[in-house]
Amino acid sequence: MLLTACGGSAPEAPVTPSARAEVLVTGAGIAGANGLQVGPDGLLYVASVIGSEIVVLDPDSGEVHHRLTAADGVAGPDDLDFGPDGALFWTSILTGEVAGRTADGERVVAARLGPGVNPITFSPDGRLFVAQCFFGDGLYEVDPFGRREPRQIADDLGPGCGLNGMDWGPDGRLYGPRWFHGEVVSLDVDSGERRLEADGFEVPAAVKFSPAGELHVLDTGAGRVVRVGADGRSVVAELAPGLDNLAFDAAGRLFVSSFTDGYVQRIDADGSATTLSPGGLAHPGGVAVLVGGDGTVRVAVADLHALRLYDADSGDSLDVQRNILGVGALGSVLSVAASGDRLLLTAFTDGDVRVWDPV
Repeated sequence: MLLTACGGSAPEAPVTPSARAEVLVTGAGIAGANGLQVGPDGLLYVASVIGSEIVVLDPDSGEVHHRLTAADGVAGPDDLDFGPDGALFWTSILTGEVAGRTADGERVVAARLGPGVNPITFSPDGRLFVAQCFFGDGLYEVDPFGRREPRQIADDLGPGCGLNGMDWGPDGRLYGPRWFHGEVVSLDVDSGERRLEADGFEVPAAVKFSPAGELHVLDTGAGRVVRVGADGRSVVAELAPGLDNLAFDAAGRLFVSSFTDGYVQRIDADGSATTLSPGGLAHPGGVAVLVGGDGTVRVAVADLHALRLYDADSGDSLDVQRNILGVGALGSVLSVAASGDRLLLTAFTDGDVRVWDPV
């Protein structure tokens, strides 16, 4: 359209009202909390794959002490551990790099094993071990300084995942859970000999031994931590599905992380739970709006490892459907769209589109 001004000054362009942004829902303190360990300094170190950082928390107050990021050479860390000399090493699950920082702060690359490097642990005498999960199923001994080629210990722990969060038992064997098999095994890392230690779990994600030498299994499918002993099993903590890892401090306090919700909690000896870093939206992606027949409006958010529904006016959480990677009904949700009163979800790890009927 051509507008022509006849005499006088040109008309002013119409003013477009500016949009007003309002926060409906706030996110988790960490963009998905994965492996965690108590450092030699007494602080709690938490790896975050999607956040691409290691968050260092005060284990008493939950205050963020500092963060290790790309500027420190950290990229997509999934799990971490400290060597006997205080060196910090981590695995980058998407790039396949096993890297670390020496006690003097120098960055080193121990190995490049390909995507899937996940759990990592030092033996008491300083040997470094790494396994693959979700994008591989090998178990390796790695030279922390990368001078020697990695030594493969096992390649038959899969399919789909070798071991996840690992730890050393009082008997000198390496213990680890088999995600898709519902069991915990131990290995002699020199001979490769393997032994079944416990089974019957929904989806075991990690194991750790307490200072008293008791085996604890984090069952992410059931959302609980289970103590396994000669006298049977007992539930130490009942949380929610989607847990990632656990760690103990010297006093026997238990710390638990959640990859779905992004929280970190401390479980004290009396069973009480303290949230050190709050959970919530951890990896928000696509958004869809559902309008009910009664006029109610809900907002659905694809949160990678969860599908979340919120009240469109208040932001109150109405429902959370958590997904267990490779096992859950949702798949890993990146995008969501409304189709009438149903939701269409893209599950990128499963390579399909799914239909979900929200509650």
